[in-house]
Amino acid sequence: MKVVDEDTPPIRIGLALGGGAVRGAAHIGVLDVLDRAGLRPAIITGTSAGALVGALYASGMSPTEIAKVAQTLRWARLVRPGRTRKALFETSKLGLFLETALGGVEFGDLPIPFAAIACDLTTGREVVMRSGPVASAILASAAIPGVFSPVERDGHLLVDGGLVTMVPAALTRQMGADIVIAVDVSGPLPRRPTTTVLHILVAVSTLQPGGRDAIEEDADLVLKPEVDAYAFWELARIPEFEEAGRDAGERALPVIRALLAAAEARRDWQRGA
Repeated sequence: MKVVDEDTPPIRIGLALGGGAVRGAAHIGVLDVLDRAGLRPAIITGTSAGALVGALYASGMSPTEIAKVAQTLRWARLVRPGRTRKALFETSKLGLFLETALGGVEFGDLPIPFAAIACDLTTGREVVMRSGPVASAILASAAIPGVFSPVERDGHLLVDGGLVTMVPAALTRQMGADIVIAVDVSGPLPRRPTTTVLHILVAVSTLQPGGRDAIEEDADLVLKPEVDAYAFWELARIPEFEEAGRDAGERALPVIRALLAAAEARRDWQRGA
């Protein structure tokens, strides 16, 4: 008979949440499914919109609470026309919103280990943010070049992390996840044509040639919510994005449970149990 060691830590699920502007609301649906199934992630990483949703969850907010916050979002309350030549919009109001939503928390205070990705505008390299204020890290991770101003943080001039790593699956593994579930919401370009400079810049920010191949290699499972019919910038579509994420999560549950069972069996075999 197998002897269960009570000191054996559980298999750690890691969740890598990708960028995709407003489509990132699909992450809320995925988290809701995992929560209800008792499969809470032990590690979370995120890029851009994925960093925002991931940070809120890692700070202790439930998917239901995050959804309620998302329903209040209006672009007029978050950004205003830029007063410099750096970007179309100035984001001080967005920064204040993040500070308020996160309660001024720092990475070390988060109940769930979390990291966010940004791109160093000077070197073009990936910057992993795991310390200091979370709000400024999210602002940097989501700073789409030309749309939002770059963020100065820890000696770096930072912009949208999607330029270097759309879905940080490899980082999730490095942080100790036994199973890595990646959620890619970048999808194809919207079916409706882009008509403004803003729409074009947002759409281009999700293009990462070869990036999806890397995600498949680094993750045990890649969820791709069906959000391609919707534009990246439509806040009114948030409920539909959430439902797309929920549907993807529900369909993935049998696979996730199988991955957990296989990981537990492998661990037991390695320990000679």
